[in-house]
Amino acid sequence: MKRSIIVMNLVMAGGGDFALGNKIKDIARSTQAEGMIITVDAESRSGSIKKQENFNPGKPLNYTNPIIIVTPHSIMTPGLLAFVLQKFLYQYDINAKTVILIDEMDALRDDQSNDSDYKYALKSSGFRDVIIHSLGFSKKSLGYLPMPEQEVVRIKKSAKQDIIKILDSYNLSLPESCALYFAYLSSDTVTTCAQVFIINTLTEDRDLRNNAVYVLVCRKQKAITRLLEKLKSLFSKPPYNALFSECYISSMKDENTITSHGCTRGTGNKKIHIVITTTLPSTIFKNLTSISKTGMMSGDQSLSDYLSLKERLPYYDKQSWKEPLIDGLKARAQEMGGEELLNKFQSMVAGRTAYTGAIAFKLLAPDDAPTPTLKNNLLAFNREVFARKADRTIRDMLIKLL
Repeated sequence: MKRSIIVMNLVMAGGGDFALGNKIKDIARSTQAEGMIITVDAESRSGSIKKQENFNPGKPLNYTNPIIIVTPHSIMTPGLLAFVLQKFLYQYDINAKTVILIDEMDALRDDQSNDSDYKYALKSSGFRDVIIHSLGFSKKSLGYLPMPEQEVVRIKKSAKQDIIKILDSYNLSLPESCALYFAYLSSDTVTTCAQVFIINTLTEDRDLRNNAVYVLVCRKQKAITRLLEKLKSLFSKPPYNALFSECYISSMKDENTITSHGCTRGTGNKKIHIVITTTLPSTIFKNLTSISKTGMMSGDQSLSDYLSLKERLPYYDKQSWKEPLIDGLKARAQEMGGEELLNKFQSMVAGRTAYTGAIAFKLLAPDDAPTPTLKNNLLAFNREVFARKADRTIRDMLIKLL
């Protein structure tokens, strides 16, 4: 009898863990195996189950030697994960010998949570086959999990009209001559990341005469006041007031409350409008990503969605535990384009470094201009990163085990 697949999705407070679990569930479902996904509260020492859902229903699950997939596994220590798994197997009377651990993109772990520790803990609990993989862009990592192709096609087809309809409901518009820049900022260095994103994209596109709108989704509401003050101060004087003729700044508390924070005059040749909000519905978020000229993303989910929709890397708001993710991309950038491409990539990343907590960033100089060689190397780099999709690799692995 064909083996069943059980996905154990460990989740914390954010939505990225849920999204990862659902993507793994969809890959498992594509094998046509009977299966179940259970959502486990990783912040609970008992590993309490939040919900469960069967997929590919049609016959009872085969509880004799199913394939167990745990994702993302590193948010539990090896010992706790072994305990939670054993509790679950006992509760459902499951006899499983194969477990696959799939981690989020290249996350930093402590010394007691490396692959050998997980393998030892799970084999000591009775698992015979322990397979461990990480998403991400280090040499041994699998790549990223893309959005479903049909969703990408649908969004690209309707995104612009959908956004126009929403703006019309606010009595607003996005003129054809206006470039849209979209950022999702979730770290505690949102002020630095916002500055890097705005200054570097204005510098890169300084020869474009069209006006620009910056939509910044700042997840931490308490950071917005400081961000507003810093942006107004930064753009009120040289050298950055030379990047625009007028800079309007607004914040949006909800769909009914838009607050203007004034206008700063500059010496440049384009008008810019910076709009800051704390959240957006998922559909609007993806639509804005699709029609944006350039974006800044944070974490795994928004990065994967951006790659799926734009086929290139965005600017990146880096949390300290994402150091391995950036290190893997930096190493490949240097291999493909030397110091020139490495410096370009570093100008697209801002955030805290691991261990020291220092904020690392790179602002472009006013006269920075990409050479033809850099443009070609950046295009090749983005093509390679976009092509590193992990879904087929994971599906092939599952089919071999079924």
